Amino acid sequence: MVSIEVCDEQLTDLVVADLQQSLQGLRQDLEEGRGGIWSFDPKEDRKMIKKHIKALKLVLEHYGWYE
Repeated sequence: MVSIEVCDEQLTDLVVADLQQSLQGLRQDLEEGRGGIWSFDPKEDRKMIKKHIKALKLVLEHYGWYE
């Protein structure tokens, strides 16, 4: 097993980058009408995608990220 040391700033940067990537993916899913992520009902799925986008933006704001 290999151990590495990561400072808080590096860890925060990694978390923010991953959250941003998730947000971008969900936005793309919403724009392209990809469905079946949370529900096979298209309306319910769009609703859930929007809810998760809003949640990701809220978490990113906690880290000081704003659009």
